[in-house]
Amino acid sequence: MAFNNALTPTWIAPGATQTWSYSWGDNRGAQYATADVKTPGALMWATQQGERMETDGHITYFVTFRNDGPNWCYYNLHGGGLT
Repeated sequence: MAFNNALTPTWIAPGATQTWSYSWGDNRGAQYATADVKTPGALMWATQQGERMETDGHITYFVTFRNDGPNWCYYNLHGGGLT
């Protein structure tokens, strides 16, 4: 299942990293997210992807981003699964 423009956009400084978590309240299998960049010329990297199974069986997904661009970047998430 693809998703775009997910969660509330935020700013990240040049050279900074931020970790996001997201969940649908169930287990959607392998999911990957990248930065849905809103700032022209920005360079964002997804440096880590992970998941945690919660006690009720649902999965919480995690992604860490690094801003390698020269300017502040405004962004949120887009991505999807492997199917």
